[in-house]
Amino acid sequence: MTRVVLMEDYLDHARSLACVKELAARVDLHIHTDRAASESELVRRLEGAEVAITIRDRVRFPATVLAQLTSLRLLSVCGPRLAPHVDLLAATRAGILVSRPVALDVPQIIHQATAELVWSLILGLTRHTVENQLAMRSGGWQTRLGFTLAGKTLGIIGLGRVGALVARTGAALGMKVLAWSPRLTPERAASWGAEAVSLEQVLKDAHVVTLHANATEDSAGLIGRAQFAQMRRGAYFVNTARAALVDEQALREALDSDALAAVALDVYWEEPLPKEHWLRRHPKVLMQPHMGGFTDEGYAWLLEPAVQNVLAYLDGVPKDVANPEVLAGDRG
Repeated sequence: MTRVVLMEDYLDHARSLACVKELAARVDLHIHTDRAASESELVRRLEGAEVAITIRDRVRFPATVLAQLTSLRLLSVCGPRLAPHVDLLAATRAGILVSRPVALDVPQIIHQATAELVWSLILGLTRHTVENQLAMRSGGWQTRLGFTLAGKTLGIIGLGRVGALVARTGAALGMKVLAWSPRLTPERAASWGAEAVSLEQVLKDAHVVTLHANATEDSAGLIGRAQFAQMRRGAYFVNTARAALVDEQALREALDSDALAAVALDVYWEEPLPKEHWLRRHPKVLMQPHMGGFTDEGYAWLLEPAVQNVLAYLDGVPKDVANPEVLAGDRG
């Protein structure tokens, strides 16, 4: 029976999906719910597997790993992106098909789920939700005043699909919404209740800054010491995009110096976040474990196409193949 390994399903939720149940009925399915501690452990987990399913960029498949996976014939990736976590050229040389659902029609729900999480973080920060909950559980009562959002300024860095939904909600709450993206037009910004301004103005004027930019080589470290220094003192900062957009040490310095009132994060420089990481202990950090679009609907949207690609492969009609030269017997 074909051995199939599904990597790093942290929530242990995949087995509840109908498509995964269908797959399990046809193959020898193994699901890992934690991260492999090393490349050697990853290779051991995939030993004898003909098919691997990986959830976005949680697992790296460099040439050093792919060369050792002598049984692997298909790597099915959730989502259309391969770089930087899959070395496509190395997979081709190893004769491993790589499938990715390139024609995904991303539903509004996946963006809406992320935008809703953003607002839960903003409200959690500004109304001290966690601190008040802890005080209540320990027998306390009122401890700190909250921060009214109406009449304040919301700054959005990256007015894409998620940023736009965040902007619309901010405007509905009575906030002034400023937005910056590299190619943002005044017309697009206005259509979501925002004003297109420079990055510098977003940082200078906003009481709450939320980051939604794309993570690219050019945008790495987009927010560093200079940008934190430009922010309004006592501002709130939220990042649900990618950790690589933010300089970690600069963020820590801004928190420790009280330049920032508090920070909310859903993404990290290493995931899962190490148990002893400083963020876990900092009193001015509100954290979520990278749950942006991961609602019931969002998780199914992400995983189902990758599983369907495995089922198509098992039926002898592989689809969404990123390296069709492997099918032709050409490994480069």
